[in-house]
Amino acid sequence: MGANALAVGVDLGGTKIAAGIFEPGGKLVGDLVIEPTLADGPAEGSWQAFLRAVDGVITGAGVDSGALDGIGVGAPGPLDASSGTLLEIPTLPGLQYFPLRGRLEQRYETRVEISNDGNCFALGEALYGAASSEAVVLGVTMGTGCGAGLVVGGRIHEGATFNAGEVYRAPCGERTFDEALSGPGLEQLYRERVGSNRPGLEISELARNGDPVAREVFEAFGVDVARGLGILAAVLDPQVIVLGGGVAAAFDCFGEVVKREIGHYLAPTAAEQLRIVASEAGAAAGAAGAAALVFSAGEKEV
Repeated sequence: MGANALAVGVDLGGTKIAAGIFEPGGKLVGDLVIEPTLADGPAEGSWQAFLRAVDGVITGAGVDSGALDGIGVGAPGPLDASSGTLLEIPTLPGLQYFPLRGRLEQRYETRVEISNDGNCFALGEALYGAASSEAVVLGVTMGTGCGAGLVVGGRIHEGATFNAGEVYRAPCGERTFDEALSGPGLEQLYRERVGSNRPGLEISELARNGDPVAREVFEAFGVDVARGLGILAAVLDPQVIVLGGGVAAAFDCFGEVVKREIGHYLAPTAAEQLRIVASEAGAAAGAAGAAALVFSAGEKEV
């Protein structure tokens, strides 16, 4: 890796694609570019949106694509890590079985590293963000769905089949992690109480303005989140849990509930030392972690 190393990092989500060019220390070069994923349409639409994001950061930063050390991508799983192919991803139905690494290598003629988006988010926070002083970091993304990643000593733990953190199908109470710890999960709780639909951002604003129903919804949501995080923390024993994804922006509405309730699932010493925080980097955290895949290729913990 040269002194002027640069890598594109892309956070591929069910709703949006965030991309940036980063230096090895996590510094963003130019601006972050965000494009809608167009996940409900055909694969070609999402692929073109992906290319617009990558081309946008390269052009915006004034960088020649030939000068890149590579492109890192954090994508929802499950993934075929050996081939770089997206598999049966519930939040990206149009991109199921899409050969992402091969298409990117053909287009940009550079190395491409792909990992789970939860892994990349956790890595970004562990290296550059809210958990940079900690050795055992759990990152949990709550957006269109729910994902998790574990970083130990600055390295991703990917597991025997590269599926560590793929909790989307696992039960969390009466629902799955995807159904409960996500934006749709929050909106479902509101719908069950009110009988009408309202987006998460509006529910958050209602709660901040004292709306009793919205506050009741976040109380129930916080209990669900505490259950899910408690299960993960009881197994993994992290020093810090960093929450990302769109729902993390409403941490002020449910964070105290999570901190109050999570002790029901943990050994007392684990509960006492555990920190739970929301990401301050937003969409840039996952993109920075994806770029770090390029800089640390071959150094992942398995």
